[in-house]
Amino acid sequence: MSEVLHVAIVVEGPTDYVVLTAAVEALLPGREIVFTQLQPKSSETLAPVGRETGLGWAGVYRWCRQASREGGGRVSGSVLFGSHDVLIVQVDADVAGKTYRSGHIEEDIQDLPCERPCPPPSATTNALRQVVLRWMGEAAVPAGCVLCTPSKSMEAWVIAALFPNHRLLKQKGSGWECHADPEAQLSQRPKKSRIRKTRKDYQSKSEEFVRAWPAVRKGLSEAKRFSKELLAQIASKPQ
Repeated sequence: MSEVLHVAIVVEGPTDYVVLTAAVEALLPGREIVFTQLQPKSSETLAPVGRETGLGWAGVYRWCRQASREGGGRVSGSVLFGSHDVLIVQVDADVAGKTYRSGHIEEDIQDLPCERPCPPPSATTNALRQVVLRWMGEAAVPAGCVLCTPSKSMEAWVIAALFPNHRLLKQKGSGWECHADPEAQLSQRPKKSRIRKTRKDYQSKSEEFVRAWPAVRKGLSEAKRFSKELLAQIASKPQ
């Protein structure tokens, strides 16, 4: 029997957490998984980082900086790596177009914005991943960690999962992953099929996310990368 897998998740917001847990469950059918939401904090969270960090990408930034300090300069030195098998850190690719000032962050190194022409989506996500690694105090993705950088936002994955016949998904190449505002497509849906960006609404679609993940993974490059890298980390763990 496989051992229980403990997965810690650092995300921009609660809806991202719902989508990611569904993706992990789809990738590991039948595996017993215990999820812990480290960021943003919930009442059930027992994180090693004490101070409130807030929501959004700026919250992920602050969590990474605090966790790296707690770990002696790098997140991989934190005690959380001793209590979890995998740490997932999610930042949407539209963050590559932001500035630290827009997140009310004082930062000496101005590696944002780092947005690149799209397609390909990877041009921007690769640059953003390097930024996130610096937040974490890491030169490369450490063992036991998986980065998740949906292009341009997690809602690109949501649309692909729930509305696979959406006209924008039919575009050739990487067009959908380069769409500047996937979230806007949710509010433009007919009322009967509309989904609000709330944890409750997303949770109601969790089983649909799980069932649709193979198609999402196949059709979207960043979902494919996340899946591949997560499975590689799991494969390195004892069963």
